[in-house]
Amino acid sequence: MAEKERRPRAPGAQLRLCVQPDPKAGGYVRQAVIAFAETQGTLDDEVIDLVTAIGEALANAIEHSRTEEPIEVAAWTLGDDRLFASVRDRGVGFTATERTRKPALPEGFAERGRGLPIMRKCTDVFSVRTAPGEGTRVTLGCHFHRAVARTHAQRAAG
Repeated sequence: MAEKERRPRAPGAQLRLCVQPDPKAGGYVRQAVIAFAETQGTLDDEVIDLVTAIGEALANAIEHSRTEEPIEVAAWTLGDDRLFASVRDRGVGFTATERTRKPALPEGFAERGRGLPIMRKCTDVFSVRTAPGEGTRVTLGCHFHRAVARTHAQRAAG
């Protein structure tokens, strides 16, 4: 399998999407974020966890926002080693709790409650801003300095 060549990132590049609160939007959003990340020189294996977290945030917005208004998904770069994303709905919102700020996995046989812990585990930056009646914004981010250092080491070795 050919290795993709890393392209230089465009400082401050942005992706903005508005999607209807429909589960069918998930695939489109994931593909758009992956394509955006690739244009910034990020390799697929570097963004898979972030894309997973974005998918969880979008699924939560679709299921829990209780609104027909579009959901906003944004992705952007900071410097040459950071990729961030946010998922924002204008739904019912909720009261943030300690569980929201520091989510933990539920009991083993629980059917629900894994979305926030998955988002936190898959990212270096995880934030939820919400209030009743004001909607919810989940901000996620990954630092890629480890991947950049690994790439430089691989080039030096070979």
